[in-house]
Amino acid sequence: MNYITIGCKQIAYVSYDDQTLQMHIRYHTGHSQVCDGIGREQVQQLIQSDNPYDCIMRLIQLSRSLGVQRQPVTFSPS
Repeated sequence: MNYITIGCKQIAYVSYDDQTLQMHIRYHTGHSQVCDGIGREQVQQLIQSDNPYDCIMRLIQLSRSLGVQRQPVTFSPS
């Protein structure tokens, strides 16, 4: 799993599993979202993007259009 720091107010970080092609989005609120079917090339574009938030939103839309996005989950630290 590779972690990508995102410099924005809404998203704490993104992690990417290149074996399963899953992108895990972790929000500062504690919510997380998993998008399946995200390719390595798309993650590379995210890393190189001047506007990572917009890039992530496009990837979420792509995942939704493919019908492979999972429902958001809430993380409650113990």
